[in-house]
Amino acid sequence: MPGNIPIHILDQGIGLNELKLLEDWGKYLATDEKSIDRNGRDKVSNKQLTTSQIRKFFGEIKRVQADFKKLSPEILLLDPKIAYAVGRVKKEGKNKLEDFYKQVSPLLRAIDQDEKKFKNFVNIIESLVAFHKAYGGN
Repeated sequence: MPGNIPIHILDQGIGLNELKLLEDWGKYLATDEKSIDRNGRDKVSNKQLTTSQIRKFFGEIKRVQADFKKLSPEILLLDPKIAYAVGRVKKEGKNKLEDFYKQVSPLLRAIDQDEKKFKNFVNIIESLVAFHKAYGGN
């Protein structure tokens, strides 16, 4: 699993180091992790983040971005929405949505209705979506 996405990225924006980290995260989220079961067969032990899972979240972000002044109080509510989605997929087994949530949650909490931080956050998510797709995310 790649390293944590640093909070300072919200203030400073995406630099070369952060871009590489986001690429690593996109690649990680786009691939299934496999393990060997008791019978020596491959099995998926940690399913990739699906395009529909990331798109639902991305759609909410773009909605807030479209009318930031009015909808900025809803930024913090994106956190429990992802948490709920994580809880729903846990029933089906391990899924990388939980790993995505663990990276995004601290960033969401640090935005605090700051428009510059939110714009940088949108850039982060757009980068993750792009790299996820580039590495074959379903």
